[in-house]
Amino acid sequence: MPLDITLFGIQMPTLLPIFVIAAVVQILIDRLMADGGLYNYVWHPGLFRTAIFVCLFTIPCLFIYR
Repeated sequence: MPLDITLFGIQMPTLLPIFVIAAVVQILIDRLMADGGLYNYVWHPGLFRTAIFVCLFTIPCLFIYR
């Protein structure tokens, strides 16, 4: 059964707000890691950023579509 959310009278899939929230959280984590100098210890920062976003996006999706 598809899950939809109504936000301000607009019906949208559940994944869209989760995507936006995951993107904002990933940007915050990215800035903290860049300021802390943790990317100096990561082999491929772009791949690491993508992996963090995928984890932040899929964990809530797995709980919703279980």
